[in-house]
Amino acid sequence: MDQKILTSKQYFKLLLLVYGVMLVAQVGTGTVFFFLRSTQSKSMPNEVTLGQLFGYLVPCAAVILPLVGILLAKKTIKALRINDLLSDKLRKYQSALIFKYAFFEGATFFSLVAYFITGELLHLGVAGALVMVFLTQLPTRNRVFNEVPLSTLDESKLNNPDAEVAAIPVKD
Repeated sequence: MDQKILTSKQYFKLLLLVYGVMLVAQVGTGTVFFFLRSTQSKSMPNEVTLGQLFGYLVPCAAVILPLVGILLAKKTIKALRINDLLSDKLRKYQSALIFKYAFFEGATFFSLVAYFITGELLHLGVAGALVMVFLTQLPTRNRVFNEVPLSTLDESKLNNPDAEVAAIPVKD
């Protein structure tokens, strides 16, 4: 399998692209579910029994899933060592971010499905709150500098937009 070398600028664009796609997926799904539920409200009965169950599950998932994602990402990032290769550190950091974002997305989708099934606006509100918290997780250059153990050489490479910093596998 071939590899594509990424510059610092390309790496940060890739992180933003992944983040943006996951954000659009959450907002887009919420919009579609809201539109479908509001236009089909007469033909979609509200599920009372499931509403009671989701009344407990949605808040629990909204708190637990993002926390688990954050803690697992921190654990992965904490395992990085300052003398690891920069490419390895950045690849593991990117994986940890995707993992963390997936937990946020899972909680949001669970809340949205609960809203779609039950018609409870509270579940839609929980999904909206999760998206707002997700917005605070924007991957920035400063966040990478603060979270990843970087040597002075690594920092100088990341500050140079044209420096080659990571390699990603690509299929032919």
